[in-house]
Parts: sequence; structure tokens; C-alpha cells
Amino acid sequence: MMKKINVAILDDHQIVIDGLKLLLEKSERIKVGMEHTNGFELLKSLRDDKNSIDILLLDLMMPVMSGQECALMVRQEFPQIKIIILSMNNDGKTVSGLIEQADIRGFLPKSVNKNELIEAIENVFDGKHYFSEEILEELKLYGNRKQQKEDLKLSLRELEIIKLIAKGLTNKQIAGELFISEKTVETHRKNIFRKTSTHNVGSLLHLVKRLGILE
Repeated sequence: MMKKINVAILDDHQIVIDGLKLLLEKSERIKVGMEHTNGFELLKSLRDDKNSIDILLLDLMMPVMSGQECALMVRQEFPQIKIIILSMNNDGKTVSGLIEQADIRGFLPKSVNKNELIEAIENVFDGKHYFSEEILEELKLYGNRKQQKEDLKLSLRELEIIKLIAKGLTNKQIAGELFISEKTVETHRKNIFRKTSTHNVGSLLHLVKRLGILE
């Protein structure tokens, strides 16, 4: 007989947990062995029964302990548990950070259908990764923006000046804030426009926002 996949669900809404359990009961291979609405309670249960859970389905947006915090703690204390995120927050930067820091194995939107959810759990249990097409696209866009940002090679001083430009400060005000001459500020601005291939403050700030340069 094929080993049952023991799944834990963490979501702050019991109705979501109940819905997921109904979906997962359709699979003969999956069993929901643990459910919690609070990250601290989940961690306590895992510590009491360390070897029972194979897959953790985890929401990100939760009070008390965020999904990111919980994922990091599970990764540290229970590295054998594979984490799949179920969330509407599909920002590429967030997903990339979770892959890098918490070694998540999957990420799906909460709108996922039953078949894809079961497929994701089975794939991750079998040692693979599973990210929905929507998430893969977000990761690709984030990767492109990150590479473009790195290619600009802006100095720390240039980043400081961009931040002050974004606040609406004039060259004279920027010079006063940074204790440098107005002429030095003008030189930095020219270099910033050259590196970013922008020609005015409006296009510069649009690029800064798109690439998340000041984040």
C-alpha cells in the first residue's frame, strides 16, 4: 500500500480549513492529521508529535504569528516537513524570499481547484516542487526587475539622492540634507539620469517605483 501523506493545515479562518479538508478527503492518498488557526498552537503540536506531518499547508496573512514567521520556524525546527503556501499574496518578492529563507516547496493561490491542490501535495511529497503558473509568472517578473535593478549599478549616494528627489526636495535642499554642494548634487543627478536612461524626474520616479529601487 502507498504511504498516506499526512497534512497539517494552518489558516486563521476555520471555514477555510473545513473547505480544504473536504477537498483533500477526495484523495485516497492524503490525510489531514493536524489543523490550527494559530501558528504558536501549530508549533506546539509539532513539538509534541515531531514525526507525524509530511506537508504543511500554510496561509501567509495571519494575526498573532505571520505565515512568514511560522514558515521560518518550521524550517528551522522541522526541516523534514515540506511547506506549501496557500495565499492570495502572490507578490514575486515575497515568494522569492520564502523560497530562499524557508525553503518552501510550493505556492498556490487560494483560488486553486481541487485537482491542482492534490497534484501539488503529491508532487511535493514525492520530492518535487510545485508552483502555479500564476506564481511562476510573478517570480519571472520579479527576477527580471531584480536583474534590471542590479544592472543600473547605482551607488549608495545616488540612492540617497533619488530618495530625496522622490520626497520633492530641490537640489539646494538635497545639498543641505547631505552636507554637500549643489554642484555635487547636480553631477549626481546627471549620472542618475544617464544610468537609468531617464530624462526627467517623472520618468525616473516611474522607473524607481516599477523596479522597487528604494525598497
